Amino acid sequence: MSAMRTINRSPLVRDKVRHNLYKVRKQENLMPYSPIAVANQFIERHGAAGQIDHLKLQKLTYFADGWWLATNGAPLLTVRPQVWRYGPVYPALYGACAGHGRAPITQPIGGGPFGQEPPRVVGEEAEQVAALVDWTWDNYGSFNGIVLSDMTHAPGTPWRTIAEHNNFVVPDGTVIDAQQDWQYFAALAQQRGWPTAPFQAA
Repeated sequence: MSAMRTINRSPLVRDKVRHNLYKVRKQENLMPYSPIAVANQFIERHGAAGQIDHLKLQKLTYFADGWWLATNGAPLLTVRPQVWRYGPVYPALYGACAGHGRAPITQPIGGGPFGQEPPRVVGEEAEQVAALVDWTWDNYGSFNGIVLSDMTHAPGTPWRTIAEHNNFVVPDGTVIDAQQDWQYFAALAQQRGWPTAPFQAA
């Protein structure tokens, strides 16, 4: 899936009700979460209406991590997304969603074969992550997966920068590192007049 094509540009973000994203700032040294755990937050809080498919879930999870990075300086997620044809992708999340195809995902994913519960965001910071998920949904949830994919392909995005550097034939497994995402989303936050946090190298 490394051979890519340019997708038509779409408006970056439709600015709905302005939430104060920095209200969800995390405390120092909180453990990041798996992409599946954060994806399950979107499913549990906003999936009942059948408006979330696999492609859209990947992009919502990516945007949540990006805005968290901008306002906290450290990633929300345990792993970085890879550069795939239709935008940033978390391979573990891809595997968990593979059986759904293009169908809506309305129930948590990623449970084990022997009855293990699906990964979830738990602990003291769960309320903060829930607020972030709701803010991300308010700003991106009205778009389908293709439009969200187009947003990640827009000029200046980390995905586009890496794709152009590789003449749109990106080696398998290429990741978008945290600092690239921080720079991009911090610039978006500053355009809104929001404070950002310095990047914290791992």
